Amino acid sequence: MNDPVAHPDIDPIDRLAILAAALPGAVVGQRRIAAPFEAVWQVVADLEHATPRYEPGVAHVRVIERRGEFLRLLVQDSAGREDAMDARLRPGWCLMQSATVVIAFAARRLGSETLLAHLEHRRGQTPEPGRSESHHRRATLAKIDQELHTIESLAAHYGR
Repeated sequence: MNDPVAHPDIDPIDRLAILAAALPGAVVGQRRIAAPFEAVWQVVADLEHATPRYEPGVAHVRVIERRGEFLRLLVQDSAGREDAMDARLRPGWCLMQSATVVIAFAARRLGSETLLAHLEHRRGQTPEPGRSESHHRRATLAKIDQELHTIESLAAHYGR
């Protein structure tokens, strides 16, 4: 999988901002989470078990191949459709993509807390300019905010 912005010296949150700038229509939300980095990242990295708990459109995730930080996933949505995704997962950075979507998480330590950013982008479905674009952006930001809130709740339990 190509990950053009995976240089290890770039802060993960900055890397996510670079990715967002390269993807027209990408929506990014971030949240300061009152949990240590390790607990937050444990939730994000638990793709098979945690993802369906915070992502309402995902019913099931299965890792079908793993080569170091490179993964191949089979994702089933809540309507029963399956999509194969390529992923790159390492502490502080998770990029998942298929022919139709790009999903990314980036995290950095903030003392005893964590800054977590989340990007969502639908390929080939740029909203029409004007009202529909702002409605789409607001709806996606609200969804991302809810997901980040749920990840924060899950991190409180993972960290125990």
